Amino acid sequence: MEQRLNATYLRAGPFERAAAIGVGAVAIGTGILLAAWGVSLLWHPTPPTPPEITIRIVNPELTVKQDKPLIVEQSEPFKLEHGELTVKVEQPTATVGSGVGGNAKTPTGDVISREVTVFSNVKHGPGTVVTGWTYPDGGGSVPVRQYCYYTASNVDHSSTRVDIASNGDRVPHLSAPLVPDLEGALAKCQWWQA
Repeated sequence: MEQRLNATYLRAGPFERAAAIGVGAVAIGTGILLAAWGVSLLWHPTPPTPPEITIRIVNPELTVKQDKPLIVEQSEPFKLEHGELTVKVEQPTATVGSGVGGNAKTPTGDVISREVTVFSNVKHGPGTVVTGWTYPDGGGSVPVRQYCYYTASNVDHSSTRVDIASNGDRVPHLSAPLVPDLEGALAKCQWWQA
């Protein structure tokens, strides 16, 4: 007597297949979770070291229209939150001629032209509106060029600069989304007045 087995009842149904896929997915997910946890115990990322900042003072003496030296005073001590700051002050090399009131000359006789820019900063949203007045020398006469820009810090510690005006006129084709409250930023530009 021969018995035949009906194979239809031996095949896995949809419920059994779904359960097998679910168990497999949970096993793979648990394995990935344990591997990531193990790596986190072994590997600790170190923050990058801050870059060294060197400040060089090119013209250590500035004179104002009254021929008095410009004195910069600081009301609060300078504070650094992160990293270190290295300041190196280099004295300019001696040149032929006095170089105080006008242009100096190099040892080879070439004339050194001097230009002075004065900056005004006004906070604006997350950034700053900066106006620059460029003078042909340190005499403090009428500026030969004026410009205004908006600058804001980025996440990577760099900054973005958007020029918004030049010599009292708005820059043409300025994209408004680059500067928050563009009209308010333009109003904060500091133009020279006689």
